Amino acid sequence: MTPVRKMLDIWPPLPIHIDKPAYPHLHLETDADDLIAALEHRDRVFTINLSGLTLRQLERVAAVMQEPFPALTRLHLGSADEVAPALPVTFMGGSAPHLQRLDLEGISFPTLPRLVLSPTDLTALRLHAIPSAGYISPGVMVEFLSPLTRLESLVIEFKFPLPPPGTTSRLLIPPTRTVLPALIYFGFKGNSEYLEDMVAQIDAPQLLNLEAVIFNQFIFSIPRLSHFIRRTETLKSLSQVELSFGTRHVQTKFSHSRRGRSLLLRILCSPSDWQLSSIVQLCGPPFPLPSNVERLEIDDETVPPPKWQDDIDHDQWLEVLQPFTSVRELHLSARMWPRLVPTLKELTGERTMDVLPMLCDLFLGGLKQSESLPETIEPFVATRKLADHPVVVHRLEGQGWKAIN
Repeated sequence: MTPVRKMLDIWPPLPIHIDKPAYPHLHLETDADDLIAALEHRDRVFTINLSGLTLRQLERVAAVMQEPFPALTRLHLGSADEVAPALPVTFMGGSAPHLQRLDLEGISFPTLPRLVLSPTDLTALRLHAIPSAGYISPGVMVEFLSPLTRLESLVIEFKFPLPPPGTTSRLLIPPTRTVLPALIYFGFKGNSEYLEDMVAQIDAPQLLNLEAVIFNQFIFSIPRLSHFIRRTETLKSLSQVELSFGTRHVQTKFSHSRRGRSLLLRILCSPSDWQLSSIVQLCGPPFPLPSNVERLEIDDETVPPPKWQDDIDHDQWLEVLQPFTSVRELHLSARMWPRLVPTLKELTGERTMDVLPMLCDLFLGGLKQSESLPETIEPFVATRKLADHPVVVHRLEGQGWKAIN
């Protein structure tokens, strides 16, 4: 008999909280037996947090969790193996009556929609690194979510970019949509088609943060996401945008300086021309770019920095900037403004006001205090002044910005 089993038999029936974040480092059979002994007292188990489970460990846990856990409020299971077994349909007896938070990482649970949950208890459902064997179609997923009226946080992240064979047919837009009245955070990672089919079926009137990571697709279309954002009042009043270029991704983040709301869209891709093309698709029609966006930041401060191709066409940058007609402040990082300024120099004559017509202030990162107005930016500044739309250039000095022209 293991020490844990002895203690549980001797001690009063106190609530049990199981927390083994470093479980892969437990190699002794007695350690695994202690865990199983605790799980056997299912009427007293309130929380379970098991990360980094091996294949055998997960199998043992699933085998002992074949009946309901009536007191369980939080469950986190994470797999350390590339190939994890699927949780059976009999997992927790097919019912978790008081579960508030369910987190699965790298674990296949294709029969999740059959799990009976309390619609008034569950507040967070997070499915990370979903294996192909755990694929659940958008329609079935939304049907499962529909009664969860207090769900506040939803994360659906696939491990691989392609769904299993036979699951690629597109969903028709339904006549009515499911309302998730309490949802404030939605995180997604997968193909744009899956995201499109999800948001076509739901409304989330209280949504404050949407973060979507889309696997590399040279051409993609997100009209349904655009309609979803138009229907979500909380995401309409975003006044600043940040374009960030990384070594393996590019992202657009819309946010509000004070209200804590944000919309982040990230595309996983590497070549710089693909990244610019992705930004154009993210910010161009039919995407509902907020009309009150006044601040635009462009940076690539990642380490190591992305590798930019030397043959980037000025027209590509112009396409990126074209939608931002209400921007008054443009912030460029130290590595970005030397790449983008040559494009601004092209805006002369009749093209002077084609891009960023409301621009008033240009902030250049990385300029030394001893440096004056860079020669590369002078033609743009002079042209705007002649057009009676002067642009003030700033550099950072101490904790604030100082005009240098």
